Amino acid sequence: MISFDVSIYTSAVGRWLTRQPVGIQLREESRDELGWLADSLDDGIGTVATLMLGTRFLASVGREGLWHERVVRSYREQWKAKHAETVERLAGSNVELASYEVEDVRSWLQKVPGDAPVCSFPPFYGGGYEKLYEPLESHFTWDAPQYDSPSDDDVVSVLGAITDRPYWLTASNHDVPELHRYLRGVIKATPRAAPFYVYASEAPTRIVAPRQPIEPVRVPRLRQGDELVGPLSLAPLKTGQFNALRSRYLNPRIAPGAANHAIAVKDGSGCILGVFAMSPSSYTPDEAYLLSDFAVAPTDYPRLSKLIVLAATSAEAQLLCQRAFSRRVRAVSTTAFSNNPVSMKYRGLLKLTKRGPSNEDGWQYQLQYQGPMGEHTLAEGLQRWAKRWGAPTTKTGS
Repeated sequence: MISFDVSIYTSAVGRWLTRQPVGIQLREESRDELGWLADSLDDGIGTVATLMLGTRFLASVGREGLWHERVVRSYREQWKAKHAETVERLAGSNVELASYEVEDVRSWLQKVPGDAPVCSFPPFYGGGYEKLYEPLESHFTWDAPQYDSPSDDDVVSVLGAITDRPYWLTASNHDVPELHRYLRGVIKATPRAAPFYVYASEAPTRIVAPRQPIEPVRVPRLRQGDELVGPLSLAPLKTGQFNALRSRYLNPRIAPGAANHAIAVKDGSGCILGVFAMSPSSYTPDEAYLLSDFAVAPTDYPRLSKLIVLAATSAEAQLLCQRAFSRRVRAVSTTAFSNNPVSMKYRGLLKLTKRGPSNEDGWQYQLQYQGPMGEHTLAEGLQRWAKRWGAPTTKTGS
């Protein structure tokens, strides 16, 4: 098996697998901040391990913010152990290459015999791989090749060169209509990830997607005709139970995420009113991120979702989060996707801090909300909701 590429990361791996000197050094201007990496750069497996770990934290080097500082400090304090563990894992690999060259796909394909199988994943947009490995390029120097970003014509030419042979494999994060008859797989690494399309000359067709565990929730839920009564209570949910309720009640257009702490909100009769899920904020130490919140349906209470938000920001929820995350929690933040400039669910409960275009298909706006946590109890939240939003729908007989 012979290989080629033009990026710093893949070239380090390719050269190591073919027993070539890796040829990558720390930049002089980065030595003040990253001099502690120098002893790990051995022009071989140690350098490869350093780059692998670097993809996880180098983007935070030199950036302001408690989260970025904490990421870099954590890697520095644990560096010897993490680096040794990565070297050990690499040493156990049985992958071998016959040769590796630092070369662009356009020129390399001209050298490959026409009957040789080819596996290639060329960039389908300019600067894709350059942006991916930009943190590595910023802090390491190497004999980087010179090449032009692929134009639209180049992409068509490369695809033609790949597919014009008996056996080939390629992939893209774009659905390529011209290759539909060769589509062999659609991959989604996580529920929120964009699909990845795999094309090949020959292979069985597959769909690869995350599988979430589901567990039954043997607790009644509030239904139409049921009266909501106090007091409210909170009940922790297992991951499978949360997934089951989310699949049943959350808008299917909202991509799910992994929850650290899922809680059911119950009324005085023991019926589930809704669910919220929290995770520790990645950016603010004393903040919890409201990953998901939804009410059961259908019921006689059209604004039941506001009660779930009040429960999620209650003193009782604050205590549960502090226990689960082992740190103080004083605020909550969340993201809403909407085709309206404000979210009616959060309006009057949380403060809109940012409005921008949505990065999710099907929504016009991405809205950031934030607010205090623990300033009211569940009882006070229920009283406030009942007074302002808790009127049930009125049904008239025929």
